Amino acid sequence: MKVISACTLDCPDGCSCIVDTEKRKVSGNPEHPYTRGVVCGKVSRFFKRLDADERITTPLLRKGDSFDPIDWDTALNLCAQKIDALRQTPERIGYFGGYGYRGVFAAIRKAFFAALGSTKLRGSICDAAGCEAMIRCCGSLAANDTEDLLNARRIVNWGRNMKSSFMHTGITVNEARKRGTQLLTIDIADTEKKNSDEHILIKPGTDRFLAAAVIKLYLESGLLEQAVISRTSNWPVFRGLVESWSLENLCAACGVSVQEAEMLFDWYEQPGPVATLLGWGLQRYLYGGQNVRFIASLGMLAGQMGRRGGGVYYSFSSGRNLTSLQLETELPAPKNRRTMLAPDLSRELREADPTLEFIWVDGLNPANQIPDSTGVAAGLKRCPFTVVVDGFMNDTALCADLILPPAYMFERDEIVGASTHNFINFSRKAVEPPNQCRDIYDVLADLGERLEHPIYLPSRSQCITKSLENSGVGPEELSSQGFSRSHWPMVAYESMRFDHPDKKFRFPETLDRDPEPTTDYPLNLLTLVNGKYMQSQISEAEQRGIPVVSISSKSSALERLDLSEEIYAVSPAGSLQVQVEINDSLYPNVVLFRRGGWMKFGQSPNPIIEPTITDMGDTAAFYSQYIRLENRSKIPQGE
Repeated sequence: MKVISACTLDCPDGCSCIVDTEKRKVSGNPEHPYTRGVVCGKVSRFFKRLDADERITTPLLRKGDSFDPIDWDTALNLCAQKIDALRQTPERIGYFGGYGYRGVFAAIRKAFFAALGSTKLRGSICDAAGCEAMIRCCGSLAANDTEDLLNARRIVNWGRNMKSSFMHTGITVNEARKRGTQLLTIDIADTEKKNSDEHILIKPGTDRFLAAAVIKLYLESGLLEQAVISRTSNWPVFRGLVESWSLENLCAACGVSVQEAEMLFDWYEQPGPVATLLGWGLQRYLYGGQNVRFIASLGMLAGQMGRRGGGVYYSFSSGRNLTSLQLETELPAPKNRRTMLAPDLSRELREADPTLEFIWVDGLNPANQIPDSTGVAAGLKRCPFTVVVDGFMNDTALCADLILPPAYMFERDEIVGASTHNFINFSRKAVEPPNQCRDIYDVLADLGERLEHPIYLPSRSQCITKSLENSGVGPEELSSQGFSRSHWPMVAYESMRFDHPDKKFRFPETLDRDPEPTTDYPLNLLTLVNGKYMQSQISEAEQRGIPVVSISSKSSALERLDLSEEIYAVSPAGSLQVQVEINDSLYPNVVLFRRGGWMKFGQSPNPIIEPTITDMGDTAAFYSQYIRLENRSKIPQGE
């Protein structure tokens, strides 16, 4: 049997899927206007995850260094007892939730722990710095519809990966190119050089300086339009900031020639609409917010914001079409909940006062995905009772006192949006979950009723009706077709009317240099996405051996490295054994490490990444970590 369903993974594309329950295969829905019959390998192979031999399918309770199977009644009664004992001091309860699966029913997790008044995470290990940057510029987080790329005469792709993360944007760009649209790519590697009309190799994390250089050229050209300037609120300050830099210094700061900056200026200034695509790595640097703000400011000054075929594409919220739910409880929660900074969770757990006594982790693998992973794992283990909702014995599950096995995608119903298109998808249950795996909605409904002061969940139909009330989408249409388009304009900020109270665009007012690398740690560690897997959702069998890092043959590391000996990546936080391969597409000072591997297999880079916070959005500045590559025999004792 074939079932129309949808992907609920943490991916911007939000694909509509055809699930073949007999062959246990997944393909793209050809009727969906955005998916167009194409899904990535992560989705097409998802039954390998569902059917994995190592999948946990019954609740497990820690007994010493091992776990014993228990039934759900025992597991949830134990959770209810722990929560009831802490109900008067809810700050001692911690909820660490993520986006391992998304949607209306997945969001019940947040609502449930909000009703308890628990401690929650703030900040982000993903895109929040860029989201905050766009909000500061525009007053909201919006972008033109991806279909509008077909109206662009030129597209500037500023670091967006259209193979591993934005596949369907890539399909639309390719379609636009067949119609005559030109493509320029700016990136820290030249792998896309052959697929672009023009390419600029840039020093990692310095994109704001290149954008500022092009703005400088606009100032010198006298081609800025007064009609555009009139739609901004702080132009004199911003102009003074850009004028305080020379063009040569701006170009030197980003490792780009003046000629390349002039070429980019020409791309924006030539007649016709220019669309700008922003990657989701730009914000992962110390000044990641500035990177995004300066690029958005260039798009604005070039007259491309609020324009058909133009626009600056960063993101919009996948939940903007869905109304959030609030739950009823007999015991009102405190208004001000304690928060912990997600990118610095190891320190937060270590210094918490009062300490957490009950932690619930769901949709997140913090002992793997957060900087100083070793410290995060230690903090989870110190908690008297940690519950982890997961189907695999990953780094976080190993820290648990109780593991609860969830039903995964295609094993449960879900309503889900996306951050690159305006369709709402119905992820219909296609197969039964194995053994005792349960839908998180049912788990929390069951747990809520066991509490001394119960928390009641609305019915499933009430959840759907409430979530869709402002979307313009009806439940019947969504159920019958599997998807429905919500009502958002094709062009964001049309006529350059932004969502600040004065309806004007706001420029950044600072331009900061990154700290220079030291002689001890001269190499920029970039833990980029692994296109084969969704973050840390990697099978154990595929995590054997020593992790591979890539460097350019022009890298200074090769001058003192013996590739025939054991090699370690070393940072102030520690060291990790690696294998080195040569990749001459990379910027010379880059060490490329594909993220997602687990600590327990020595495959995770996060134990040697220090917690550093971006300039806005409280995001982990993963890409501002500097390291060195060293033969084991040369590593000082104790480092």
